[in-house]
Parts: sequence; structure tokens; C-alpha cells
Amino acid sequence: MLSEFLADQGSWTQVMPGVQTCLFALKKQSFHCPLPLHLNSMHFEVLFCLEGSVSLTRQDGSALTAGARQILLLSDISGLAWARADAPLEVLLVAVDAYGARESLQAICKLLGDLTLDTGQVGRQMASRGGCAVEGPSDWSRAVFAQLDRLPQSEQARWCVWKSVELLYLLSAPKGQTEEPSPAPALDREALRRLDQTRQYMENHLEQPLTIQSMSRHACLSATTFKESFRRLYGLPVHTWLRQRRMEQAAKLLRTCDLSLEAVAQAVGYQSVSHFASAFRRQYGLTPGQYRKNV
Repeated sequence: MLSEFLADQGSWTQVMPGVQTCLFALKKQSFHCPLPLHLNSMHFEVLFCLEGSVSLTRQDGSALTAGARQILLLSDISGLAWARADAPLEVLLVAVDAYGARESLQAICKLLGDLTLDTGQVGRQMASRGGCAVEGPSDWSRAVFAQLDRLPQSEQARWCVWKSVELLYLLSAPKGQTEEPSPAPALDREALRRLDQTRQYMENHLEQPLTIQSMSRHACLSATTFKESFRRLYGLPVHTWLRQRRMEQAAKLLRTCDLSLEAVAQAVGYQSVSHFASAFRRQYGLTPGQYRKNV
């Protein structure tokens, strides 16, 4: 699966028996490649997308995309044809061999209060989703990435392994206790290409006043078709997705530079600092100033 494609790339770490992690980044050049048709029974991969996006195209032409601050879960690629990653990209991949990691998984579940992780049920749940699913944005995924931001890089792999086990447990929990990932829409290749280009444009121009009307024209779609197709493909209404991306970029700026709050607000499309602060607090539970002091 993706671990095979990244076998000679990135920085690999054996965290525990049966569990490896890879920190992988693309700075300039994107990639678009056929997936290797090699499957391992009871093998799971969990990709934490820190920046950029990874898109998987099914053989029927539909696609599934994990953007920044989302988590891609893979168990079977037999129905997939292509993988695409857009630079700049930074991901942390957790590869789990459920057989080789059996004792390690049991030890983690014991630490989590003797939870029962039914890997067979995980496999069945993933099979019903075609072997791939995207988690987030949700309260759970936002909490995962918020904590990940605060950890040194040396600890991030272990944290993601811990959260991967938790995610597998949520998939094996009784029906009704987990959120169902949105299925990938059955859109033709040209519509997928235009929507993907529009999404990239939005991510690269967060400081601009991006409207439904302007973005639908960019995608060569009617406003109604654009809104519905975007929601089906990326799992969120356009304005919700855009607000979250703006807040994620703002959080990155607060962590990595000394810009004033007014400058940060303007860099993510807000002319009013108070409106920016209100939106930031809704997403992170802290004011921008409090967030900067805590990281």
C-alpha cells in the first residue's frame, strides 16, 4: 500500500513489533502514480495529513481526498487505481501489521482500560467502505492534531501510533457509537480535476475574499453543483471547510512567526481582528493570544 510506495523515502521508525511509522514530506514536486497491487491480510495504514493533501482515485473514477488535519485509513487497495499527493505535503504514516503487532496492540488496549480491539470487525467495517476512509474534521481529529502540534517531533510518531489504535478501536465499537466517514462521490474525472484545482486555489489564496460565486466559476460549475459536489467530496460545506483551513493556517502562523494578531488575521482573509479571534476560539477553544502563549 502507501508504505510500499514510501519504502525508500522519508524517515522510518520501528515503534514496536509490527508497527512502523514514516515521516514524509514533499516540498516542491507533487506525485501522481499507480498504486502497487500488493495486499497484506490484516494490514492497516493510518496517514495523518499535517499539510497538503493526498487523493486516491478508485477504478470507477471516483476519488477520496484527505486534506490537512484529516486522517486517511487504508486496509485494502484492490479497488484503487491511483494516488496523488500535492506539494507542499507533510504526512506521518503509521503502518500496522495486525498479526505481528498483536501483543503490542493488546498492551496498548490494556493501558486504555482493558479495551477489546476486534481487528476482524475493523476489517469488516473497512471492507464496507471499500478499504479506505477519511476521518475528520471532527472533535476527535481536531483534538488529535491540536495535541500533535504541541509535541516535539521525536514524540509525534508514538502519539500517532497511540491515536491509530484508538481509531481502530472506534471502528470496531458497536454500531452507532462511531461517526461514519462520508463516502466518496461518483463524479467524473474532469469534475474531480476541476474541484481539486479549485480546492488547491483556495488553500493557496486564503487571504483573499473567496466566495461561492467566484469559486464555482473557477470550477466551471453552477453554484449549486459546486456546493453539493464539494461537500460530497471533502465532507464539509465550502464555508465550513474554508473557515477551518483559515484557522489551521492562522494557528501555524501563530506557532512559527512573530506577526501581530492583525497581520495574522489579514493573512487568512479577516479584516477584523475581533471576527478572526471569535472564529479562532470556536475552533481551538482559545483566543489567538492564549494559543500563542501555550505553544
